Amino acid sequence: MTIFQTNKLNKYFFAFVLCFLMQFSYSQSDVSGSQFNLPPGAKFSIKQYKKIDYSYKLNQNLNLVVENNYLKFNDQELASLKSKDLKAFNYYSDAKDYFNCLSNKVKKSFTVNELWYIYIYDQDLKKQLTLIK
Repeated sequence: MTIFQTNKLNKYFFAFVLCFLMQFSYSQSDVSGSQFNLPPGAKFSIKQYKKIDYSYKLNQNLNLVVENNYLKFNDQELASLKSKDLKAFNYYSDAKDYFNCLSNKVKKSFTVNELWYIYIYDQDLKKQLTLIK
């Protein structure tokens, strides 16, 4: 093998490695915890995360029962959280406001768990749901 052929092989190898690294870094950035709306103190774990696209449910007419309690605690417990953990209080207050602003059509299309998943993990769909009347 000549020096010219070796340099050419090195260039191809380097280009291959560079493409691989770019693809790997792109795929990792696609599911970083920074693009989610995690509760205060929650840690993102790639091993436990499963991407679910609930947008298909917008085209279905499910007519589920509308639940009013999206939080697993009452208003008094939420108020007491204000003095204990202000970040958590703000997070859950914002979540409560978000769920309350959703239309009945949206509330009848998604379960409470699905809406929480959207609130935490799917920021695009979260915004879209607020526009539905």
